Amino acid sequence: MSFIIFDTEYIADKGQYEQGFNGWKNREVIQIAAIKVSDDLRVEDKLDFYTLPVRHPDIPPYFINVTGITNEIMRARGVNFIKAYQAFAKFAQNLNCYSHGRGAPADDQCDGAVLNETLNYYKCKTAAITYFNIAPWFKFQYARNGLSITRQASGEIASLLGLEQNLLDLGLSPHNAFYDVHSILEGLKRFGFTQSDFAALRGKG
Repeated sequence: MSFIIFDTEYIADKGQYEQGFNGWKNREVIQIAAIKVSDDLRVEDKLDFYTLPVRHPDIPPYFINVTGITNEIMRARGVNFIKAYQAFAKFAQNLNCYSHGRGAPADDQCDGAVLNETLNYYKCKTAAITYFNIAPWFKFQYARNGLSITRQASGEIASLLGLEQNLLDLGLSPHNAFYDVHSILEGLKRFGFTQSDFAALRGKG
């Protein structure tokens, strides 16, 4: 059965360590990207939305520096978040949806949790989507193949494996969600991902 690789970019308030907070507050998704992938790891369909922020109407410089997503891009391409999410939910249907969250278990919703947080802000119901975290599978593959890779973001997978040339035609860079889903896919191809292997790995946890 086909499956979905998805990624989000989101704005959040910076955490204040001196105030005892060590993360991000008020997360708000501003990009949803996904690809539908066949069992033999071919891209069957794709989706990419920039979503207009409401809690953070002006994209802050620190976020622009990381993602390259600017206020100008939002004005030109941004759509309503609910509309984009509904399109994503229809795209995902009953397929397994994989995102990449460092340090979280395989059953963690990762980017799905951020989508749900944004939906909660809008007081909208979440769709019945099955989310998984692909990062533990990558960690297992790195160890099995003798690669000393301990930390990476989804958009860095391709470059860490020497596969970034395969993504040049995208004209994007890491920390853009559409680039990042393709970076994940390059890693899945490199290690021969199957959903049954992933299920077996979860069973060991």
